[in-house]
Amino acid sequence: MNLTVRNGGRIRRFCAASISFLEKPVEKFVQHEARISNQVATSDANTQLQILINSGNLRAARQMFDKMPHRDVSSWTTIMQGYVAAANSDEALILFSAMRVDPNVSADSFVLCAALKACGQSSNAAYGECIHAFAEKTFLLRSVFVGSALVNMYKCIGKIELSCRVFSEMPYKNTVTWTTFITVLVHAGRYKEGLMYFSEMSRWGHLSDDYAFPTALKACVGLRQVRYGKEIHTHVIVKGFGAILCVANALATMYTECGEMQDGLRLFESMSERDVFSWTSLIVAYSRIMGQEEKAVNTFLQMRNSSQVHPNEQTFATMFAVCASLSRLVLGEQLHGNVFSLGLGDTLSVSNSMMKMYSACGKLDSASVLFRGMRCRDIISWSTIIGGYSQAGFVEEGFKYFSWMRQAGPKPTDFALASLLSVSGNMAVLEQGRQVHGLAIYLGLEQNPTIRSALINMYSKCGSIIEASKVFEEIDRADIVSLTAMINGYAEHGKCKEAIDLFEKSLELGFRPDDVTFISVLTACAHSGQLDLGFHYFNMMQDKYSMRPAKEHYGCMVDLLCRAGRLSEAEKMINEMPCKKDDVVWTTLLRACTAKRDVERGGRAAERIVELGLTSATAYVTLANIYSSRGKWKEAADVRKSMKSKGVIKEPGWSSILINGQISAFASGGQSHPQCEDIYSILELVVHGADARS
Repeated sequence: MNLTVRNGGRIRRFCAASISFLEKPVEKFVQHEARISNQVATSDANTQLQILINSGNLRAARQMFDKMPHRDVSSWTTIMQGYVAAANSDEALILFSAMRVDPNVSADSFVLCAALKACGQSSNAAYGECIHAFAEKTFLLRSVFVGSALVNMYKCIGKIELSCRVFSEMPYKNTVTWTTFITVLVHAGRYKEGLMYFSEMSRWGHLSDDYAFPTALKACVGLRQVRYGKEIHTHVIVKGFGAILCVANALATMYTECGEMQDGLRLFESMSERDVFSWTSLIVAYSRIMGQEEKAVNTFLQMRNSSQVHPNEQTFATMFAVCASLSRLVLGEQLHGNVFSLGLGDTLSVSNSMMKMYSACGKLDSASVLFRGMRCRDIISWSTIIGGYSQAGFVEEGFKYFSWMRQAGPKPTDFALASLLSVSGNMAVLEQGRQVHGLAIYLGLEQNPTIRSALINMYSKCGSIIEASKVFEEIDRADIVSLTAMINGYAEHGKCKEAIDLFEKSLELGFRPDDVTFISVLTACAHSGQLDLGFHYFNMMQDKYSMRPAKEHYGCMVDLLCRAGRLSEAEKMINEMPCKKDDVVWTTLLRACTAKRDVERGGRAAERIVELGLTSATAYVTLANIYSSRGKWKEAADVRKSMKSKGVIKEPGWSSILINGQISAFASGGQSHPQCEDIYSILELVVHGADARS
């Protein structure tokens, strides 16, 4: 068949259009296949990326991420989560910023959660608020995951009210959201609100999980609400969470922290599995109960012997505190070795607790070596070493460390300043105490309760009761601690009327006196010889305030009876004391017997002191003086002979002097002063000159 030329142009256009129509599906198919291939490759790469991060090889994961030809939002999320897990939140946020400018990637709820976690980790409030605005603009805020992440982020940066607002505005909440918000409230110390929302969570039909129960139990501890804690325990059992270790640990801690030690112990013993937190919570509980420290030691030894559980930082920190309380230096040194074998030597809480242990056990050199070897120090480290030297009476060393701390930059705490004020008072160095007072004013700590009472004590012990009274009068709002310090100051200065009047005034104002307050007012009664009033207060603490007198209160009453010359009643009170008798009460009676030349009663008192196993030089010397005053020279000689054979040495007297800002202490026969030879040479010249003049 012949085709006419006339139709040639139309045919060519038709054929071209037909070919184009056939080619377009092929191109689309090829592009679709390429896109699928890229997606598969990216998915495989994301899987490999996740494997590298899970194995802890973040560097290799980053190198792989940088070389990926195609990245989707999962790629960015995975690498960001890796940096957040490695606590490198800044790099995670840099990656998030880079992703935002990539036109081929759109943010989803998961990448926003990773970015918000990074903001909380680094306390980057500004960036976190920007992400919040972006989430609201892109409607990603509707995601329950983003809402929960925002609640947690605002908690981490300290903006609790914003956490509450985000939670209240969330259209949908799941168990994780509720648990996160309850955790926010409890961590902020808002325990009552936390328990209220925990109850509301159940009413809304959301089941509590193994995270919500421990958080609610922590709130019960904060409120000391053991009754509510027991109700939660019932829900735990009903819902089958009792066997979950973290829940069981939280329950045991709740009972022990709320004073229900037996219930906590029974729960601990019923646990089929125990981890380091189980054991540590029990050790901590025993360590906080006076007189139960040995049980803390036994529990620690039981943990080491009966399981494969290794102690953590809190375990060791608690055990060093126990060793300090019991003065168990040898055990503390053994624990020190364990700390380094487990690689916990650089942990601040452990190092600080070790320093306190060595200081309490009188090994200040070891505490100093430990302090100087620390790679990093916090304010607790400085306060501990300053407090250690100050409480041991080493004024010069305490102030040296304080000056060092000031140069290093940390702001002194009330504990550090109170330690320096205490040692200034004990050593009667008024000028140094005034300097610390000035620093407290400069730092704005003069109204701190600890500083106020320390200042009153310091000025009182330094003989400046007028300045102590001035500090007390300038207090904005007095408390029982400052009142007690002032009452004690008046009593020590013989101003017994002022002490008793202030005590009576405190009762009128509604203050409840504590055991130390009663010691102070009983001391005032003893110094002023007011026997009847002393017995009135002694009975008041038992009848009105249901307080059991301790040995210190009995000591005041024995002193009161001895000053009144009623030695028979004093001896009777000592024998009838319900608490353990120490050498103080017997020494008080012994000295009174010396003054009254009551040889027979004084001999009994001295014998009781010796029976206590105490090598008290005072007892031997006083007994010898009693015999000498009555002309019983043989008996006096026998006492001194016994004193010598037992190695009892009379403690030498000492004094101190402040010259050019340096405090020097001198003891009778001492040889420790660096200028000792020069001092003795001058003394010999003085004595020789005095002899020549006489």
